[in-house]
Amino acid sequence: MKTLLILYPIEPITKVLIGWPEMKEEKMETVRLYQKLMQERYKDFQRVYVFFSEPGNRRKPDLSQVSEGFSMNGQDIIGACGVAFENHCKNRVYPKGKDILKLCPEPIDELVVAGFHFWDCVNRVARYAWRKGVNVSVDEDLTEFFFFDARDRQGRPCLNIPISKEASVERRREQLRRAGTGYLEGARKARRNKPWMNSL
Repeated sequence: MKTLLILYPIEPITKVLIGWPEMKEEKMETVRLYQKLMQERYKDFQRVYVFFSEPGNRRKPDLSQVSEGFSMNGQDIIGACGVAFENHCKNRVYPKGKDILKLCPEPIDELVVAGFHFWDCVNRVARYAWRKGVNVSVDEDLTEFFFFDARDRQGRPCLNIPISKEASVERRREQLRRAGTGYLEGARKARRNKPWMNSL
């Protein structure tokens, strides 16, 4: 089965990315566009949403934290990562990769990891899956990068990211190339030996 794994679409994270009270309409529109890109790019994927666990019940997802404007449907799988958000933040306790991967229906023919944060939780889960022999990749457009990329010239929410993942990778490559000497090479260096990440 082809699976899209979405990590932690929760208010404590999204409010940092765009959480100013005076920008509520922009935030709601940004979340709507995020979900639109996700749904159009991965129409034939099973969506699995991973949340932190309720305090005192590691098997139950803490849905009190779901990001405002984020919606799920009856076909989506919703699961708990096994660690409470407070424990993660205060004690730097990370969920185990195996606990997250077991939320995905088997067999996993293809796994795409999305969510927050790209260099931390997303990378950790993708690395674990890759080491277990899963055909896995990270969709950078569906990480926190989305909140910065999906903007028009005036900074308003705008879905200017191509639906095609391949076209989007080429777009990012060109953006880094235009940014100046060293940007593209720096991005490539950071992704070296991480086959689950986009090859820029």
